[in-house]
Amino acid sequence: MPSNSLLCHWRTIALQLVLLAAAFFLGEYYAVQPTNNGGALSREITNVDRVASGKSPPASSVDVLNRTRAGVADLFRIVSNSDRVLKMQEYVAGLHVGIVKALLDDFTAKPLSAKNEQFLQVLMHRWAELDPPAAFDWMLRISDPTKKSLYAEQVFDAWSARNPAAAFAALAQLHGGSSNGYAQVEVLSNFAQQDPQGALAALHSLPTGQQFAAYLGLFKTWASNDPSGAAAAALNMPPSSSRNHALQGVASAWAQQDPAGALAWANALPTGTARDGALSATLQALAQDDPASAAAFVTNLNLPAGSIRDNLLLNVVSNWAQADPSALLGWADTNLTGTAFDSAAQAALKQMSKSDPAAAAAAITQLADANVVNQVIPSLAFYWGMQDAQAALAWAQSLPTDKVALRNSAISQVFDSWSATDPVGAAAYIQNMTTDPAFGTLATEVVNSWGNSDPQAALTWAQQLPAGAAQGNAITAAITQLAKVDPQTAWQDAGQLSGGGAESAQVNVLSAWAAQQPAQAAAALQSLPSGGTANTATANVAKSWLAQDPNAASQWINTLPQGPARDSAVTQIISMVGGNDPAGAFNWAVSLGDPATRNTQVAKLAAQWSNSNPAAAAAAAQTALGNLTGLTSGQQATLQKVVDNAAAHSQ
Repeated sequence: MPSNSLLCHWRTIALQLVLLAAAFFLGEYYAVQPTNNGGALSREITNVDRVASGKSPPASSVDVLNRTRAGVADLFRIVSNSDRVLKMQEYVAGLHVGIVKALLDDFTAKPLSAKNEQFLQVLMHRWAELDPPAAFDWMLRISDPTKKSLYAEQVFDAWSARNPAAAFAALAQLHGGSSNGYAQVEVLSNFAQQDPQGALAALHSLPTGQQFAAYLGLFKTWASNDPSGAAAAALNMPPSSSRNHALQGVASAWAQQDPAGALAWANALPTGTARDGALSATLQALAQDDPASAAAFVTNLNLPAGSIRDNLLLNVVSNWAQADPSALLGWADTNLTGTAFDSAAQAALKQMSKSDPAAAAAAITQLADANVVNQVIPSLAFYWGMQDAQAALAWAQSLPTDKVALRNSAISQVFDSWSATDPVGAAAYIQNMTTDPAFGTLATEVVNSWGNSDPQAALTWAQQLPAGAAQGNAITAAITQLAKVDPQTAWQDAGQLSGGGAESAQVNVLSAWAAQQPAQAAAALQSLPSGGTANTATANVAKSWLAQDPNAASQWINTLPQGPARDSAVTQIISMVGGNDPAGAFNWAVSLGDPATRNTQVAKLAAQWSNSNPAAAAAAAQTALGNLTGLTSGQQATLQKVVDNAAAHSQ
């Protein structure tokens, strides 16, 4: 019989096993209990699957996987895009590699919707954290280039955070495409954070064509941690565009930490494109915090007037205009001339137009530079019209009457913004402007905007305008807008018009109708008399129908009687299929009724066809030479060349 001590020993072991089993099942139970987090049900997988060892989870993880899938479904119900991605990352951060792999299998089999794409990227990043070589090998077997591109960026980001040298070595197994470029950026960025010298050596090992774009980012990362070391390394490179990019990266990152030091360093570089680029990057960073100092620095450089000085100032004034446009305008008036002043004044006044248009209008009156005035007034009118249309309109109408184009442009811009938000108010105001030279243009603009929300009301208003060209154009615009929602009614309204306005309206209605119901639009064409309107309308209907149903459209075109209308439709077919089906396009070209159009198309298409099928093109060209009349000497030479080309290929 066993001794008492041995019995105690076995009892102890049995008790431990019982406790371990209880702990295991309780742990699994509590690991999947839901918690309310931010209005969405969030579950965390712990204990059983919160393991980063890479070993397979225990058998009971099948149940855990099912509950995990339910938790993922909860994540997908989160409305906010940013919140959803954050919760996905938090949720996946604790998952076991086996659970991650199972979820990947689930979601790679589903359509690539926006939410699925987000979750796939989060899953792939997690797998690459746990086992990057395995995640990489799995990714390489994906045939879909879009999905592979998504995975590559995540795999290499996670892998290079742990082992950038190994991740970089694996890059060679990718074969071109966007996935290679994105992955390379991720790897070199993480590499530069940990070992900038090693990252630079790795970059130099790439093919020359892949190196250029990476220098800016690599040296920007390097300089964010060690600007002097990055600067020394960049200056040791041989003069080249790559070296210039490296210096710009150093300057940009250095200026974020020490603007004065970065400026002194950049300014001390030898004169040339490298110095210009570094100064530009430094000044752009400085201008975000202290644009006045950055602008003063540029003017004190004593650079000659020209593109280099202007470009440096442009980087500064674009930031200064955002911060304090009035201060920029005052400084520019005192310190700048020529194109530099134009750029600064335009930037300041356009920004001022958004925040204080009345002040911008007052400032414009003090400017003698006509170029700046002409550039700024239309945008000022538009932004002012959005805020106070009647005040903006009073200002626009007060502009000098001898500057007709500028005044009309300002008035038009006011009504453009006004009618977009209050077409009824804009329409009522215009009715008091019938003697203004811009009346016709304004009426059409209001109708176009009004027609987006209520085309029938816009048409009724246009019909009540005084008879004349302005009324006709406004009615045509209203009918065109109505055709987008009710083409049959618009067609009836267009038929009641007279003169050139009727023809224009009919063409517009049929174009809109064909986009929705091409067969009905084609039937309506039959009521048009022959002539230019019918030809244009037929071409428009054919183009739209061919894009939607080329077979049905081709059958319809084939039934059209010979004449200019049919030729216009056939030309649309040739334009659409000529590149992919030269034989079919050639046959359509031969059927054209107008000899000049036919012969031009036949010669052109035969030459194109000869590139893909010389023998067939030569046979068609030979027939054309024997049967077609009116061929010019140039067209005959083109067709004969196609015949000779086939003979040369057959030898």
